[in-house]
Amino acid sequence: MDVNIHFDQDHFVSTIIITLVNYITLGILLFRIYRTNDLKPEVWKSIIAMLIGLFVFSINLNFNQYRIEIPILPLGFWILMWICKRNDNQERWEKYRRFAWAGFLIRFFFLFTSLLQMMIDSVIYS
Repeated sequence: MDVNIHFDQDHFVSTIIITLVNYITLGILLFRIYRTNDLKPEVWKSIIAMLIGLFVFSINLNFNQYRIEIPILPLGFWILMWICKRNDNQERWEKYRRFAWAGFLIRFFFLFTSLLQMMIDSVIYS
């Protein structure tokens, strides 16, 4: 039995490192917001709120075989706001608002790290 593994992408190592940095940063941000939030929701609900906050309307650009997403509209933030503010429930919205904004703002960190990945790849694979 012959097993061959072929990777179509040349920039495999840098992609894994940047992806790990992104998700570790997302976890650290979630932990800090949860710790400093006065109204403590359940942990799984705060994780879901942050993941919903990641949904954005973005402009996708292709630049030298790299995909760059520029976030424009915080769709997940609006969806979570609509869900939480039903029946004029302001306390529920106050619990999850910071998590939804963090989900949207972390997309700009993802943009920064994708641009950083392009520079790292150009140095390593020149």
